[in-house]
Amino acid sequence: MIRFAQFLSGIFVLILGSASLVTMLFPEVVNGPAGFDATTNYGFTNLRTLGAPTLSLAIITAIGAFRKEWLLILPASMYFLFNGSSRLISVLAEGYEPVMLTGLVVTFTLFILSQVAVYNFRRAALT
Repeated sequence: MIRFAQFLSGIFVLILGSASLVTMLFPEVVNGPAGFDATTNYGFTNLRTLGAPTLSLAIITAIGAFRKEWLLILPASMYFLFNGSSRLISVLAEGYEPVMLTGLVVTFTLFILSQVAVYNFRRAALT
């Protein structure tokens, strides 16, 4: 089960790392599809700064998967929970649009999978 948790953590590292690198290096790619409307260089700088904490989460998660430390996987799990919660609040406050469903399903699926990884790492640490 520890290998499965490491595999899941690797998926989280790929998702968080690729999202952060695309946001930092190619902010124009996420500008339109993500619903941002950055029209100035300052707007693109704001998009780039969103990638920095996401990259740090990817690095922390990679270290946690390598060292088999559940506590280092927990920040990514909390990120998925809070990201999903903010998406849910947006659905309730702004009204439902079909495009929002994909983000909700993906984010909460990642949260559930991250909880599986945290559980497996915790169980392995206790034995």
